[in-house]
Amino acid sequence: MSVDSTLAKYLQSFAHLRTDHTGGWTDATKGHAPHKPLLLLVILDLFDQGRITSNLIEISAELGELFAAYWYSIMPKERKGNLALPFFHLRSSKFWHLIPRPNQETLLEITRQVDTLTQLQRLILGAELDDDLYILLQSQSNRNSLRTSLIQTYFSAELHGVLLAQSEMSRQTFVYSQHLIEQARKHMAESPNETDAYQPMCRDQGFRRAIVRIYDHRCAFCGVRMLTSDGRTVVDAAHIIPCSFSHNDDPHNGIALCRLCHWTFDEGLLGISPKYAMMLSPEMRISLNVPGHLLTLENRTIIGPIESDLWPSGEATDWHLQNIFRK
Repeated sequence: MSVDSTLAKYLQSFAHLRTDHTGGWTDATKGHAPHKPLLLLVILDLFDQGRITSNLIEISAELGELFAAYWYSIMPKERKGNLALPFFHLRSSKFWHLIPRPNQETLLEITRQVDTLTQLQRLILGAELDDDLYILLQSQSNRNSLRTSLIQTYFSAELHGVLLAQSEMSRQTFVYSQHLIEQARKHMAESPNETDAYQPMCRDQGFRRAIVRIYDHRCAFCGVRMLTSDGRTVVDAAHIIPCSFSHNDDPHNGIALCRLCHWTFDEGLLGISPKYAMMLSPEMRISLNVPGHLLTLENRTIIGPIESDLWPSGEATDWHLQNIFRK
């Protein structure tokens, strides 16, 4: 089969996904659930970024985060997405094949509904594409054709620009996050010209993506790691020297923190010693405070990235101790 005929085959398949139309969906999504086309847009983006390097698509934090970015670009905040639904039900499209975990083959075959990623991950290792589709997706022009088909088929005209902009934002964010990590590994500082090449929103999201990724979505202080079925994560990417002072997105000036630890660190109630031990400000213990588990963090070593070259710099943590930490 020629490339043109293979592309035509999958353009047809992508344009005829089985989607729910009974859930009160609006004209914006042409009266149908947007889960499956949004997941496929994410897959196309991951191919664009070189993040899919073999024919096994796994359920990952990155996949969930990109799905959430698309979902919340077009859906109201009160309507939650659920990555488990399209990941499981795309198997009806025939080009998407769920790979069962050992000894789960029969259970997967008879399962008709999943509600959570945990339930799905107990059943499968991931999903595999048709071999000819996987080969087809190596080409950017083919990906662009399939992306255009998905957007035009399943979304109203006013959303076309929004979804294309989200795809471009995803690309630029990934490029910037990769640039930050590679520069940090080389211990090279960014030049202003390099930073100015990216839009402010891409820089913000790229810094966040780099930090959250290298800390594997885990808070460096308390160790909490939680992700939701709609791709949300509990951690923020915090600048150690605030960006308003430093304008510095170097990962050595960043740390992944949960919402509580982030606020506490920014307020100077927590600090990091030269040996990476957590320090508690005396203000934490004033009579009206009930800091709870935060008291147990004192003198514990932070949970840093696996790569030692990506840990916070002593210069940044010392600046925080001198200028932010409440002694």
